[in-house]
Amino acid sequence: MLYGLQCYLKYFAVLGLVPWTETGPQQLLQKIYTTAIVAINIGVTFYNVVYAPIEGDLPVSMLVSSIVYISQILTMTGKYYEFCLQLKTLKGLFQTELFYTIQGLPRTRYIKFFVLGILNVASLFPEIYVIPNSTYIGYFWYSICAIVINRFQCLLLLLYAELLGYHVELLGLRLLAVLKCRQLSVHSMLDAKSEQMCSLEYLLSLKRAYMQLYRLFGHYNRLYGWSIVSIFVVMFLDSMINIYWTLLIMANIYQYVLLYNTTSTYLPLLILLITFCRCGEYCKRQHMMIGSHVRGLACTSQRLPELPSDPYNAVLAEFVMQVEQDDLIISAEGFMNIDYSLLMSIFTAMVTYLIVLMQFSSL
Repeated sequence: MLYGLQCYLKYFAVLGLVPWTETGPQQLLQKIYTTAIVAINIGVTFYNVVYAPIEGDLPVSMLVSSIVYISQILTMTGKYYEFCLQLKTLKGLFQTELFYTIQGLPRTRYIKFFVLGILNVASLFPEIYVIPNSTYIGYFWYSICAIVINRFQCLLLLLYAELLGYHVELLGLRLLAVLKCRQLSVHSMLDAKSEQMCSLEYLLSLKRAYMQLYRLFGHYNRLYGWSIVSIFVVMFLDSMINIYWTLLIMANIYQYVLLYNTTSTYLPLLILLITFCRCGEYCKRQHMMIGSHVRGLACTSQRLPELPSDPYNAVLAEFVMQVEQDDLIISAEGFMNIDYSLLMSIFTAMVTYLIVLMQFSSL
């Protein structure tokens, strides 16, 4: 059940991000393994900050490093398995009631995640090369494990968000097919398959699928909401600080060789930020398309030569209200909705803080 939709999820268990099994004794081992990773990271951070502090004025670096570690404290509970089970249930609903077989994400989307994974690993090599050959100390060496975990945790959340958005898109396509059948029936007779798609039973199945999707989005937001908040805080601070250091390097304040270090840090983080916000916007727009199709279906039903039955109209009206009230959006514990407006807010805040930092550095 756990890896039925995505066989590659099990590899995230190496970083302690997902359970590797559903059996009780091995779940306990997974919790011990994850707790050990978190404890080692926090212990190293505490030692370097308290007993072996970094010389120089790098308090923000320490703050970013600490947030990276804290954001990795994950609790392996039954909620994760419940989320996976709901995904499998939704897939079965599409196959049995909506007559649509889901083979998985399109290959182009798998390639996108594969490229993102390679980019996040490859971007560490310039830092590994530059730091031993420069006077820069920073927090890189004792936080490299947390940096890797943080980036791949973001990839994992992106993968689930993409999967949710893909199901929203498929539901929209099913509704569009029903709408076309309804519009066609205004002018001609329908075949048996089209009659089935225009039936009350099929409309109820569509409504159930939407309800299941709404529950999945809510479960995803509750399960990973705080992780999304932590990840966005880390990526915002780390990318902004490295952009600031890049500007100082361009002003010949620091060694030019460190430009490879800063660039290879903020570019992958900005790519992850943009990709995550784009995925949230994709879910939001697909929800808007579903709302458009449902309202179009309600309008088309009033133009039929023979008006639909009262139960059909009642279910359709309820469906319209459900779509308007239950938004399919990715939200981080109510702090923010993941979409393009958040991305613009992040860029605006970055520019503002960079201007302030540059003004202070010129004093």
